This record gives sequence, C-alpha cells and structure tokens, in this order.
Amino acid sequence: MSKFRISSISIRYAIPGLLALVIIVAIGLTAWLSYRSGLSSAETLALRLTQEVSSRINDRINSFLELPHIFHEINVAVLDSGGANLGDFEGMRKLFWGEVSVTKSVPYLYYATSEGYFLGIDTSFGGEPVFKILDEASAPNRLTYSMTAGGEPLEELKSSEYEPRERPWYKAAVAAGKPTWSPIYVFSAFPVLGISPVRPVYDRFGNLEGVLGIDLTLSEISDFLGSLEISPNGEAFIVQRDGKLVAASTGEQPFAEADGAQQPLDAAESQNLLVRLTVKHMLERYNGDFKNIAEGEDIEFKEDGETYYARIDIISDERGLDWINVVVVPSRDFLGPVLANLRYTALFGAIVLVLATVLGFLLSSWIIRPIFTVTDVAAKIEDSVWDLEPLHVVVERTDELGQLARVFEKMANEIHARETELKRQVVELKIQIDQKKLKTQVNEIVESDFFQGLQEKAKNMRDAARRKK
Repeated sequence: MSKFRISSISIRYAIPGLLALVIIVAIGLTAWLSYRSGLSSAETLALRLTQEVSSRINDRINSFLELPHIFHEINVAVLDSGGANLGDFEGMRKLFWGEVSVTKSVPYLYYATSEGYFLGIDTSFGGEPVFKILDEASAPNRLTYSMTAGGEPLEELKSSEYEPRERPWYKAAVAAGKPTWSPIYVFSAFPVLGISPVRPVYDRFGNLEGVLGIDLTLSEISDFLGSLEISPNGEAFIVQRDGKLVAASTGEQPFAEADGAQQPLDAAESQNLLVRLTVKHMLERYNGDFKNIAEGEDIEFKEDGETYYARIDIISDERGLDWINVVVVPSRDFLGPVLANLRYTALFGAIVLVLATVLGFLLSSWIIRPIFTVTDVAAKIEDSVWDLEPLHVVVERTDELGQLARVFEKMANEIHARETELKRQVVELKIQIDQKKLKTQVNEIVESDFFQGLQEKAKNMRDAARRKK
C-alpha cells in the first residue's frame, strides 16, 4: 500500500498566514462591494446630472427662442391696430428703437416689405446701435447709419447692395406662411452663423405685406452652454436633424470655412473628442440618421474602456424648430470619489495586513515557545537524557499548554521509572540466565562420556589404593 505524506506548515507561519489571508479576503470583499455600490451611485448621479442639465438647457433655449416671437406678435398687433404700417419707415424706426432698448434678447429687429424695401435696428455688432434702411430712394443699396442716444439716424457708415427677398429668412417666412424659423445661415453684415425667428405680415385680404425678423447668433447659445456647470469633462451640444452642429459648450465655432465662406459644421467633425464619440454612438444607435430620434432618452456607451452617460432631448416648437439637445459626461468624473475610497481602503488594508502579520508572528511565537520547550525535553528524553527542569516554567501555566506540560511531565516520570525498573529486571534476568547457563554447562560436562570415563577411572584408582593398604 502506497503511503502519502501530508505536508505541514509550521505554526510560526501558519497563524500569521491565516490572519493575513482572512484580512485580504475581508478587505478584498469590502473593496469590491464598495466599488460596486459606488459604481451604481456614480451611474445614478451621472444620469440625474445629465437630466437636470438637459432640462435647464431646454428651459433656457425655449425661453430664449420664444421671446423674439412674442415681439413679432406685439408688432403685428400694432400693425393690425393701425398704430404703424410697414410703409411708414419713420414710425417703424421709432417702434423698433423702443423695443430693442427694452431687452438684449432682440439684438437685431428688422423687416422687409414685399416690394423689397428694408428697415432694421441692429445693436448686436460693433458695440453701438446702427440703423439700416433700404427704401425707394436708396434702392438697390441698403444704407447703414450710426444713431444718437435718442435713436435718431446720425451719420452714414456704409452703403451696399442688398436684396432682402433673396435672403433665407425671408424665403422661409413666405414658404411657411406663418411664424417660423429660418434655416441656419450666414448673416450678411458679419460672417457669422445664426438663425432668425420670422413672421409674415398679411393685409386683411390675405396679401403679403412683408416679413418681420430678428437675428440670433449661434454663439449666444454656445455661450450659454459654455456657462453651464456640467462636470469636469462633461459637454453639452445641440445638433439639427441633419447632423449639423448648432451650438456647443466646447467653445468651438459651429461652422467650418469652405471656399472662403462659413458653412454649418457636421457634429461628427467637431474638434472636441467627446462630441465626436457621442455623435458616433448616436448614429450607430439610430441607424445613421438623427431623424430616427423620436423622444428623449438616456443612453450609455463605452469607448476605449471608458463609460459615458448621455441624455438626449428634443427641442421643438410649433413653429418648426426641431433640434436635438445632448448632454454627455464620462464616468471618470463621478468615479473619482469611488476610486479614492478604494485607494484609502487599499492603504488601510495594507496597514492592517502588516500589523496583523507582525502580531501573528508575535502570537505564534508566544504560543509555540512552550511547545518548543516540551519538544526539546522530548528530544533529550529520546537521547536518554532525563532533564525535566525546563518543563517547570510551562507546568506552572494555567492554560492548555500548562496542562499539556503537566501530563507530559507525568508521562516522562512514569516512563523513566518504568525504564529504571526494566533495567533492574534486565540485570536480574541476566544473572539468572548466567547461573542457569553455568548449570547447564556443568550438567553437560558431567553427563558426557569423557566425564563418565574419568569418574570410572577415578573410582578404579580409589579402589586399587584401598586394596594396597
């Protein structure tokens, strides 16, 4: 039968090793549960943050874009009431001046008539308000004047040919036949991209009299998005259904230079990596077309091992506005406290592990010291050295080791006594064996033929001697 040798570990190393193993398992399990809990909390926090920021953007954009239409409705009401008419350039100038002076939300208020005449007051560029007019006298040029503090034309600054009816904002209003939004286009006065809320004006017979418009630059929306506190690396951006970038919190301009002119920028070509990654995964999710996005939702995607959380909402109104608002944050912005907690847990665990190992060695040494004393005495007994003096320190203990030492001492004394008695018995037995052996040898000699012959000869000699006497 084969024998298997079971390997053993010294108590000196088994106790600290066992303590270290228990601590490692406990700390590892605690860290894992903490990480899973922190990950879940981070995900919840990220989703709540993106939803909150997206809601703020929607509210702000809707308010920002609603106010110009309110001014259009006010002006239409004034026109319908007879308080002004589009042919009265002086009256319309005063009306517009009073309105642009009320709020900065209508930086450039203007209109164009069906005959191609134009009037507007612009406070959005150059720092000082200007008055623009194209009438029968100036046609086909539009004249730009500086203005006094009271809103009166002061000095001609510029004269350039202009046809308002060919502008995107005018065509959009005529095509819709109701309040609507122009497409994003390049403004004529300054080469920037913007959008215009417009409203056609009709007479009581339904004939088009002209179009009211207000210019809003996309940079205003981008500035608002950039002012939002999202997360250290989070971004917000707005895209059209065709994928063109409307505005972004990244600080980049939402247009690209092409053939010396500005063109709306595809969001997929943004300079910002996070915007590009988000657009890429959105296109994958919605089969390559933003028109497939029907309603707001939260999405999660991974890229290069990093998790991102995004909130998608629709910004729309009854006037044809249809934008997609996206807020995206990387998980690392929220895992920082979780990872910091893991680092603290690991550091604390390392300290506890070192302390436990040291204490384990001390404990094992304290435990095995009396055991070594017992084993040393046992080894001496094995070499027939009966020195039980070292056991006395252990025997005085009141714990299990003391009991073990006392039992061992008693057993050693009994064995020693038995061995001494056995040696005495062996000596006696040896003497008895020697005597018996001698007797046996004597009997063998006596009973031998040689000895018998000697006895016979001795007898014959004794008998012969007696006869001679």
